[in-house]
Amino acid sequence: MEYRNLGKTGLRVSRIIFGGAHIGELLSEEQTAPVVHAAWERGINTFYTADSYNGGRAEEILGKVLKPRRDDVVLIVKVGAYVGQDGKSYDWVSNDPTGLDEAALWRKGIAPGSMGLSRKHLVKALDASLARLQTDYIDVYSPHGWDTWTPIEETLETLNDFVRAGKVRHLGCSRTNGWQFHRALGASAKAGWPRYEAMQVRFNLLERTAAQDQMAAVEEAGASILAFGSLAGGMLAGQYSRESPRPSDLGYRQKHLDVYWNDETFQLVDELAALATQAHRPIAELAQAWALAQAPVSALLVGPNTPEEVVPHVAAAVRPLTAEEAQAIDELLSGRPLSTASAWLPGPTP
Repeated sequence: MEYRNLGKTGLRVSRIIFGGAHIGELLSEEQTAPVVHAAWERGINTFYTADSYNGGRAEEILGKVLKPRRDDVVLIVKVGAYVGQDGKSYDWVSNDPTGLDEAALWRKGIAPGSMGLSRKHLVKALDASLARLQTDYIDVYSPHGWDTWTPIEETLETLNDFVRAGKVRHLGCSRTNGWQFHRALGASAKAGWPRYEAMQVRFNLLERTAAQDQMAAVEEAGASILAFGSLAGGMLAGQYSRESPRPSDLGYRQKHLDVYWNDETFQLVDELAALATQAHRPIAELAQAWALAQAPVSALLVGPNTPEEVVPHVAAAVRPLTAEEAQAIDELLSGRPLSTASAWLPGPTP
């Protein structure tokens, strides 16, 4: 396994990161443990989750499994979305401040202060995450998006307090536009607070719009990109064809597949599969090796369901893209749109 420094810190993260969004939904505690152990045995030292995943259950399970080697692993946790007792999360993230129906949320029993990046919510959320994870610190704490209602200075000052208290080591962010990222960096620099050292973005061969804004902003700042969705819901794993019935039982992953289910996607995947055959690689390995080769991608967030599924993810990191493969993929992408998605996923438009 190869490792990279996170941003301008000394924190070393594996280029493949075990993502835990499906823990507690698709994976039980009994199923999670062997997958996590397989990831560790393959050199994956970095694990990721969010407080809102499956009503906090993802944190509870991952924390229990990681506890015996807690000080040896890097733990990334996102915060900001509502942690629903029903296992659902309600996201406050919106480009349009009027896009959140607070009256509808109130009828569900969700008060305005129970999500977002205010000091009130962050203090409560961090303590709850530490308890569920059975740890006294988080290595990288990341807002789940940009909070339109809370001044960025309030958010960053609170996060600074967490770092000073030893409860958080470093900061990251997710689903943040380029101007927002630099707005946050400027506020941190002015006040002498820790800065965002990484950003999580959706990025793959079918969805390259992040490179035009988010990734350019992150690279200019010397921070790291942690890319999720590298297989586009399984489309880039060669799991589906035009003749395949569209699955409908993928849980949280369903939306990440549905947006790519169109003719443009299948045409690109067919051509990529031909390149993979020539390269003597599985199509998934080629797609992920390409993503890892793009600056400033430091690592990919992946979500294997079995110990066996860990192996092909790791293969992409230990067998880098060759110059010939890179040129062939560049030619394949030439003239094509940056995205084949039929609709934007929730969150800021890149």
